[in-house]
Amino acid sequence: MDFGAFLRYWALTFAVFVFYIFALAVASLDVFANLAETARKRRGERKPIVLDPNPLAGKSIAETIFPGPGQQLDDKREWVARLADEIVRKVNPNPPVETLVLEDSKGHPLVHFSNGTRLETYRFDRAHIEAAMAGDTPRVAEVADRLTRHLMADFLGKEDVRPPRTTELAREAAAKPAPAEPRPVAAPPEKPAAQPAGDPEAMSREERLAAARAKAEALRAARQATKPEE
Repeated sequence: MDFGAFLRYWALTFAVFVFYIFALAVASLDVFANLAETARKRRGERKPIVLDPNPLAGKSIAETIFPGPGQQLDDKREWVARLADEIVRKVNPNPPVETLVLEDSKGHPLVHFSNGTRLETYRFDRAHIEAAMAGDTPRVAEVADRLTRHLMADFLGKEDVRPPRTTELAREAAAKPAPAEPRPVAAPPEKPAAQPAGDPEAMSREERLAAARAKAEALRAARQATKPEE
């Protein structure tokens, strides 16, 4: 066996194998370059996405809330919303008014009325609403009357029917119970009458010593006055 021929054969085989590997790598680079170029062209054809720095520009407060997602309606807010919708249908303002009922951090209902350009908000005390929901007929009439008069004043221009506005402090003061009447204060017990100065029980130790000393001086003076002269 010719060992030199054997080496030449395998050397040529290895050279052909390396040539094919190199050709495959060059072809792959060419394919990847074409794909990258195609992707760049597609990105260039797309319209750039421009983010609006102020999406609420030109909108009124009412347009930013209505129609809004709101909060999950509970029993209290649903009751207030039904009452507000009935009042809107009864008053029938033009343009039409939409209603939205939210709550503040303390659970007080906030009734929002909007006709698309104007937004008005009215706050109701939660204690009043809960009393009305419990069947307090005068409280229901009071809430409905107040809401109706506000709606007519703001969206129908009838300012003469608007209820007087009260501050938060005034509402809290009205909700607090009246202070209880003060109880009569009992007179302090009378001190016992002072005993006369001559009473030995009422005299202090110093007073008794002074009285004894004065009595001794008086006896000594009397004794010397009655002593016969020598």
